[in-house]
Amino acid sequence: MNKSTLEQWRCLIAFAATGTYAKAGEMLFKTPSSVHQALAQLADRLGVQLIAVNGRTSRLTGQGEALLRRARYLVDEFDQLEALAGDFAAGWEAEIGLAAEAVFPANWLSEVLQAFAQECRDVRLQLYESVLSRTDDLLIRQDVDLAITPRIPAGFVGESLCSIPMLAVAHPQHPLHQMGPDITAQELLAHRQFVIRDTGSSPVSAGWQEAERRWTVGSFNRSLAGVKQGLGFGRFPEPLIAEDLSSGRLKPLPLREGVRFPVQMFLVFADRDRAGPAVLLLAKQIMMHCQVQCSTAK
Repeated sequence: MNKSTLEQWRCLIAFAATGTYAKAGEMLFKTPSSVHQALAQLADRLGVQLIAVNGRTSRLTGQGEALLRRARYLVDEFDQLEALAGDFAAGWEAEIGLAAEAVFPANWLSEVLQAFAQECRDVRLQLYESVLSRTDDLLIRQDVDLAITPRIPAGFVGESLCSIPMLAVAHPQHPLHQMGPDITAQELLAHRQFVIRDTGSSPVSAGWQEAERRWTVGSFNRSLAGVKQGLGFGRFPEPLIAEDLSSGRLKPLPLREGVRFPVQMFLVFADRDRAGPAVLLLAKQIMMHCQVQCSTAK
């Protein structure tokens, strides 16, 4: 049987915060005498002196201070537990899933998730970094609730988010930069291109992965490392390589056309009608963040 109650620990926390029984009572909507009685009973049942009286002032003892630190954690955890139960009662999901196409800038996604974390409480998030048709698979199987994708699978409806420019680049010393301006698409095919592997069950072409002499890798970061070593050229989301462009580590290819290949991104619900509060909140924050990024780019 427990020797103490949460209310007694709340009284201890309030007393420590205010320094008097009267002010602690105001904080807890209790009378000063009820706070005093609760703390006296707590000390008696624990066999520990919690409060020392010095003249007309009272303060926590060293033992009281030590117990206070644990009490704050205990009460906070209890409050979070009740809040979580309240969220579930109000329809908040225990877990949601998000698929984010690799083209979508990682720093944009991080900012979205940071904002979501401040409001989502204890909702768990399953994040899938997908490439091309794998996003379709995740939506069709309903392994995720939302997807940020350049492709809208048949039977789904997508909300336009933003256009991500894919920029064709190579190391400044790559032979392509020695060919002069107006490199044609045919000339480009003769050089090695780094492309990202489609991780889905039905691979598709993205329209900018056409070189025969291609090296297929698993991520943009791996592709970027190869291009920066001068092993080939590649097309990357421009926000991903902004620093490399400004520092001169990468240089846009002097193509006749198609230096920038815009990729339109969409937000797709797996089942809009069954979306709960957490999914709707995350969707709203994704939309808002993309609107900010698009207006900044203009």
